[in-house]
Amino acid sequence: MDHSGLSQAPGHAAAALRTDAGAGAWSPPLLLVLPVILALLLLPLILVEMPPLLDYPNHLARVDVLLHYRTDPFLGDHYTASLTPVPNLLMEAVMLPLASVLPLYVAGRVYMALAGLLTLFGAMLLNRTLFGRWSLWPLCGALFIYNATLIGGFMSFSLGLGFLLIGLSLWIALAGRRWQVPVGMGCALFLYFAHAIVLGSFLLCLFAVEAVKYVGRGRKPLTLANLGRDALRFAALLALPAALFAGTVGTHLLQSDAAAVGARDSTPVLLLKEVYWRLKKLTELKQWRYRLHDMLAPVLNYNTLLDVATLLLILGGMVAARLAGWLRAAPAMMLAVGLFVLAFFVVPDPFFGTYFVSIRFWILAAFLLVAGTDIRFPSARAAAAFAAGLLALLTVRTGVLTLNWLAYEDDVADLRRAMERIEPGRSVLITWAGQEAGCCNTREFLLTQPPWRHALVALPSLIHLPSLITVERRAFVPTLFSHPGKQPLTVTQPYRDRCMAIYEGVPVDVRLLSRPGEATLRDHVEPCPHYIGWRDKYDYVLVMFSNVFHAAGLTPPPGAQEVYRGTVFDLWRVER
Repeated sequence: MDHSGLSQAPGHAAAALRTDAGAGAWSPPLLLVLPVILALLLLPLILVEMPPLLDYPNHLARVDVLLHYRTDPFLGDHYTASLTPVPNLLMEAVMLPLASVLPLYVAGRVYMALAGLLTLFGAMLLNRTLFGRWSLWPLCGALFIYNATLIGGFMSFSLGLGFLLIGLSLWIALAGRRWQVPVGMGCALFLYFAHAIVLGSFLLCLFAVEAVKYVGRGRKPLTLANLGRDALRFAALLALPAALFAGTVGTHLLQSDAAAVGARDSTPVLLLKEVYWRLKKLTELKQWRYRLHDMLAPVLNYNTLLDVATLLLILGGMVAARLAGWLRAAPAMMLAVGLFVLAFFVVPDPFFGTYFVSIRFWILAAFLLVAGTDIRFPSARAAAAFAAGLLALLTVRTGVLTLNWLAYEDDVADLRRAMERIEPGRSVLITWAGQEAGCCNTREFLLTQPPWRHALVALPSLIHLPSLITVERRAFVPTLFSHPGKQPLTVTQPYRDRCMAIYEGVPVDVRLLSRPGEATLRDHVEPCPHYIGWRDKYDYVLVMFSNVFHAAGLTPPPGAQEVYRGTVFDLWRVER
């Protein structure tokens, strides 16, 4: 199939898509390099039991609850499954079968391996679909696998990204065939349940693919009939996911956005207000500093200099290859990259209950930039030099990541020593040292901590680690993901007043245990003050970053007795 409307070289489009003899087969250099890349990507997951991925422990705990709440009396008393078709079910769909036959923590790492490998394969497949040959160049996508969304533990999105790239490849490959729209509808519905942002991004990519057909040589006539047919095709793709979203969870998520930004309304007008606030923030120098750091999201590791160098090497290499006439690009993918860059700056955050939205668009742009371009190396020596450089850079980045993950195991061990003091069946309030200790959810504080303790340079990677209390001690923690519009898990009565409705997982500032009236929007606890009356609701209080708590000369509030003091975690027993 000639995709001349999608891929264009310096010469004629048809010539650009001409495949060499055997171009569809795996070339010997690719077969030599690919196994080494896969081994490097899997190495950290083999060596480390609990990676420092922000949301990951909370997701594991939720899967464990869903797997056992019918047979475990404690879990069944506190939780139940929700039948609402929320657009965030991919992890459950994969992990529940895996965790049924594998230990939970092993299943989690298998899931992450699947997410990484499927995303790399998706980038390679899209490149093959666009340019007609398997190439070394899209292996650069391996440098993007351990990105900000994976470090953030956004598990459904991370796996959904691979399916997005595969679905986009299918849409392009089926162009002009009667099965294109039915297959696209199936992909859209699947991606809805994977993650709403993945679905939206998929549709944005399809828009770019269809839009470029109206420009350039051999373009499609720009008529009302053609535009109408394309509009109907997109309506067919979007109809069922849009109905599910609007009829079930859309209102819940919009209300979450309103509460998160302190708005008094949750009408659709709020979306316009959020876009305006987002654009207004771009006039602030401080916001540009954050945006510049967010641009490292595709290569975010644990060493900023290495991340910057990685990004510059990739972009610099592409510019050099273009100047040398080796690089060609698919216009549709370049348009999609531009749209994602625009979304990076414009789309509000939070957006329909989802946080860290902008970095997801930037990461999608990075994968499409690599998958949507092709470099034809002028000689076997040039290809070998590229492969050697890629492997060297990936080895260095893997080494940095693995060393940080191994260091994080000490923090996990510290939590487990604290958990040993918790009696099964009890309730544990999760707190952190807070403002009086100069802690914890500020960029300035996190930069004083070892790299493995801060994810996305915005939140501590420890923040969801206490969710493992539910897994290993069968005790209740109020920070388990149970948002009615985002999760397939809900908390039963009478425990619902102890759960967090919006800022799921964010610990309570210790100062609020003594002075709850001081709570502000920045404390991320309203409108669900689950800590009010904590002496009656909880049996234990776990303190995160207890090292800075003690360094500031602070002491437990009345009614709390210290039973464990660790390096970053303390445990207090509630005295009644």
